[in-house]
Amino acid sequence: MTPRAISALASAFLRTRILHTWLTSRERLARWQNWKLEQLRRYAITHVGFYRELGNVPWSAFPVLSKQDVMRRFEAFNRLGLSAPQVWAMIDRGEAPAGYDVGCSTGTSGSRGLYLVSDHERFVWLGTLVAKALPLQLSHRVAIVLPRMSRLYDAANESGLLKLRFIDLSDGLETAAAALVKFRPTVVVGPPKALRFFAEARTQVSPRLMFSSAEVLDPPDRRMIEHYFHLKLREIYMATEGLFGVSCEHGTLHLAEDVVHFELEPVGRSSDMVRPIVTDFTRRTQVTARYRMNDILRLAHGRCPCGSALQAVAEIIGRSDDVFQLPHLDGSAAPVMLTPDILRNAVLAADRSIDDFRIRQVEHNRIEVVLSPDMAPAIGERVRAAVLLACARARTSPEVGWRQEPLPVRTDMKLRRVENCCHPGVS
Repeated sequence: MTPRAISALASAFLRTRILHTWLTSRERLARWQNWKLEQLRRYAITHVGFYRELGNVPWSAFPVLSKQDVMRRFEAFNRLGLSAPQVWAMIDRGEAPAGYDVGCSTGTSGSRGLYLVSDHERFVWLGTLVAKALPLQLSHRVAIVLPRMSRLYDAANESGLLKLRFIDLSDGLETAAAALVKFRPTVVVGPPKALRFFAEARTQVSPRLMFSSAEVLDPPDRRMIEHYFHLKLREIYMATEGLFGVSCEHGTLHLAEDVVHFELEPVGRSSDMVRPIVTDFTRRTQVTARYRMNDILRLAHGRCPCGSALQAVAEIIGRSDDVFQLPHLDGSAAPVMLTPDILRNAVLAADRSIDDFRIRQVEHNRIEVVLSPDMAPAIGERVRAAVLLACARARTSPEVGWRQEPLPVRTDMKLRRVENCCHPGVS
């Protein structure tokens, strides 16, 4: 590990800890963000092709971008001028430019995103994450359970700050559980489906901390994981585009507003349901400015007991393209939009024994629910009635069917219990 890497990590760690104590009000946070946004604006219009074309405009004049916008002109958003085909070729060969790392997302939405970061940015990311998530000690043994390795995680072992083991989900859940036992982690980070499997399999590990990441955390999964491991399950909200949130010691997920600016677009008529547009202060190799995420968040109101002024999130509801769009009862109004939480809650409220399911919009006016084979037929009818009732309250009346089939956990893709198969890409 080079002196520059040590400096980047230590600076990010100390800055995050100091800001935690200094950013005690939304007013202070706004001043900090405005300063960082102006720094990023000046850099972008000077060094990054897309923003240089805009000229000397204020940050608020930067256009809001989608993943498709960035992928179409990837070379215009990174200072190395690398095109998307060039980066894909590097990933296929297992290569990266000297001093940089390249990678890609899982492609849950049907299109995979790319990232390009410098070694300096990798260590800034690590220092920020460690400062937010872990107690200050040098004995952490962290297991990262994911289907794809990233050199972002290599920064941890290179730093000597903690011992990190990547456990590859693509090898299967049983193999992952065995690797977990062998490593004896004090901290485990992984998708809920994997953490739940470890709990159901009674995996003999005793982590002090456990973080859910990469997928929506549903209530049955949380209950099962927390019951077996005897801890409060926390969350890390992270994507290809950056680190967006970490749960505090009280279990509240806080947006990482000290390193990312969030514009929060309302979803539908809800006052607390939003879709984030993000600007990352920490990245210069590939600038992420006013980038519209595909997630739907429900904001929490009031101050968390931890005292942080960073915005609290009640839950990550799901993906915007998994919102069901159904015909309105009067036939002339705009389609009725049912968000994943409404559908999820309807199924789970139908019977307390339900701990797994799938619900999909499969046609313009048809919903299908899938339950496991051990569910009694009467439970399936109750689920159907509950979904119909939720639809009726929203002024729509689709066909709702249900069936039983095994619900295997796939390790090669994210688990989506609520999925719109009829209107992909709807926002």
